[in-house]
Amino acid sequence: MPRCSRTYGLEVHHKRRDGGNDLENAEVLCTRCHEATSTFGTPGKKPPPFSEATRQAALKRAGHRCECTRTGGCH
Repeated sequence: MPRCSRTYGLEVHHKRRDGGNDLENAEVLCTRCHEATSTFGTPGKKPPPFSEATRQAALKRAGHRCECTRTGGCH
C-alpha cells in the first residue's frame, strides 16, 4: 500500500482516543494526513498528550516520515 512520503510537519496522533498513551497507540502523521483523520477536530474527550519519550520513539519507528497509508485524498 502506498505511503505518504512527507518528512516535515509531523505529529504523533492517537490511533484511538481511548487506546492509551503508549507506543502501540501512536501514529506519526504529517499535518495534512492528521487533519484528514475521521476524529480530527471532533468534539469529545481528548486523550492526554504523549510523553516526549513516546513521541521520540514513534518518530524513530516511523523513520521520521508520515505513516499514513490511507487512500482517497489526504493530499
